[in-house]
Amino acid sequence: MTLFLFISVIVLIVAVAFLFLTNLALARELGRIQVRLGPLGARMMDSGPKVAEVGPSFEGLTDHLGRTISIGGHRERPQLLMFTGPKCSTCKSLLPGIKALAKAERRHLDVVMVSDGTPAEHEAFLAGADIRDELAYVDAREVGIAYQVGTTPYGVVLDAHGRIRGKGLCNQLAHVESLLNALDTGSPSLQHLHEQSQTRVPGGLAAR
Repeated sequence: MTLFLFISVIVLIVAVAFLFLTNLALARELGRIQVRLGPLGARMMDSGPKVAEVGPSFEGLTDHLGRTISIGGHRERPQLLMFTGPKCSTCKSLLPGIKALAKAERRHLDVVMVSDGTPAEHEAFLAGADIRDELAYVDAREVGIAYQVGTTPYGVVLDAHGRIRGKGLCNQLAHVESLLNALDTGSPSLQHLHEQSQTRVPGGLAAR
């Protein structure tokens, strides 16, 4: 019996060591893949209006300060739509960065947070959000339906003509910034730019 237990322990130790080395190798390979992929922007979903199409427009929406605003259509500045929810924890963690971005870019960009929830949920969210006039916060479920937003936080950037220039899931502020890069580069995401650059490497070899 003692010999059997001893052999069992040895086999178990070997199995655990094998699993540890396998996980280590897998983690190393995942790191290499991440380096090859390069910086990824907002993850674009296939649903909803496509990039380069004119997005749905809305008039007569009222924001948290009682201002009447519009979404889409022809306007003086491009517009960033951030689809959020009052109970979305990731959205709350992004809020300080979104507010700072809106303040810094307010002369060149209109930022609208489009939310969906009950009046009580919006009231509780706004009580702790300290959102002033740097951006507009609207309760507009119909906008999310029109853009077919299925998850939050999700961003859509429109140019001054209401045309969609970039969109995608935004779990980090870098994802939001990648959407704004679409206005300057004409490419819908950093991931798309990286893929384009890889197809132009010497010898004409496409990235795998």
